[in-house]
Amino acid sequence: MPRGHVAGKIPPHGGKLVERIVKFRERAERMIQGLPAYELQPTRDPKTGLPIRHVAHEVVSICYGFFSPLEGFMTREELESVLKERRLPDGWLWPMPILFDIPEEDLKKLGIKEGDQLLLMVHGKPFAVLDVDEIYKYDPKEIATKTFGTKEAAPGIVQMDFDAKHPGWLQYSSMTGTFIGGKVTLVNEPVFEEPYSRLWTPPRKAREEIIKRGWRLVIAHQTRNVPHVGHEHLMKFAMLNGDIEPCDAVLVNAIIGVKRLGDYVDEAILEGHEMVNKAGYIAPEHHMVTFTLWDMKYGHPVEAVLHAIIRQNMGCTHHMFGRDHAAVGDYYHPYAAHTLWKEGIPGLGFPEPPHETYKGVLIKPVLMKEILYCRKCGELVYTGCWCNHKSEWSKFSGSFIRSLIIEGVEPPALIMRPEVFQVVMKWWEKIGTPFVNKTYLTTRKIPPFDLKPMEYSPKK
Repeated sequence: MPRGHVAGKIPPHGGKLVERIVKFRERAERMIQGLPAYELQPTRDPKTGLPIRHVAHEVVSICYGFFSPLEGFMTREELESVLKERRLPDGWLWPMPILFDIPEEDLKKLGIKEGDQLLLMVHGKPFAVLDVDEIYKYDPKEIATKTFGTKEAAPGIVQMDFDAKHPGWLQYSSMTGTFIGGKVTLVNEPVFEEPYSRLWTPPRKAREEIIKRGWRLVIAHQTRNVPHVGHEHLMKFAMLNGDIEPCDAVLVNAIIGVKRLGDYVDEAILEGHEMVNKAGYIAPEHHMVTFTLWDMKYGHPVEAVLHAIIRQNMGCTHHMFGRDHAAVGDYYHPYAAHTLWKEGIPGLGFPEPPHETYKGVLIKPVLMKEILYCRKCGELVYTGCWCNHKSEWSKFSGSFIRSLIIEGVEPPALIMRPEVFQVVMKWWEKIGTPFVNKTYLTTRKIPPFDLKPMEYSPKK
């Protein structure tokens, strides 16, 4: 990375931070009058009926610039360019489809055509305006397969055929097959409850805060879990791996969206990471907790590129990538993301590392292995270089930690900080579960925010 790129001032992906938000209420209300309205609904698992995605999360992330340079949902040309080249038509690297799908019967009821505008509603209130630039059809299963790759195209990287057990493949393959491409504009900003409200830090705000704190090098930590001590030590070690000097801070960016059964609940994830600095395990002046609205696709190396784009847009200079980054199951090689950032993966459409290619990302990858416990040393060690007692190493097992928690047993402090455990217990008591279950999925507010009432006269 050139020395001139410092945190908060590193150029956004594509060169310009996208912000498509109407701030003035009167202007927003004038803008929506007479538009056909459409209440956004979650994509559901065809077998269980449980929600697996909500397009409103993507509306927010587009309009606040997390997905810069995207300004809306992909047209056919953009979709085909991404599936074939992992590029937008103007050449900028982009890894995954961002799509607005709609049931054919809903499209017919609305009576909209290309060139119209559509008012998107959430929780019965005006939310955003979608420009209907193009209406087109595309096979959802083809989208899913081309997004995540195949064993034949990327041998050794893709280890299993993707199927409905893979959350991202299920999300894409469960789309309707009818898509609207066009720019989207937020007309009613989300109002979050705690703990979301105090941690809501969209890209412009994140950049301003980073500059205010005087941080020059900031490393991003991707998370979808409550932190255990292994996560904490990975963050600390990664901060020492800046390309010129150690990083000034770690920016934790949790992915908040529709969850898988068995995941920690979002509220505990956010407050658990916040507690790491509140309790002083990482000094608050070197640590910030934020979140992005996005329904995880678990695309490992493919999704790693999206994560890099998001955190570059938030102002980070570095990004840590570890074992099974954004992964689930055994679909990808555990260190596929490392291969991507070291040499590229041509079979997935990345012939070069994403930070060494034309119109690629500027953020610098920091490739991490694992933090383990060595019984011989009696301390935490970093895989492969801190000691040579391999037979004495023990991994941090997420399933083991979960099994303790579900029995109400506090994990040893060496595994999970007691203050973080108390956060999990707090949310268990408050919402009835520490882990996502069917009740949580069907009763929680999706998306997790409210909207203010707006004056609106529907199309007659």
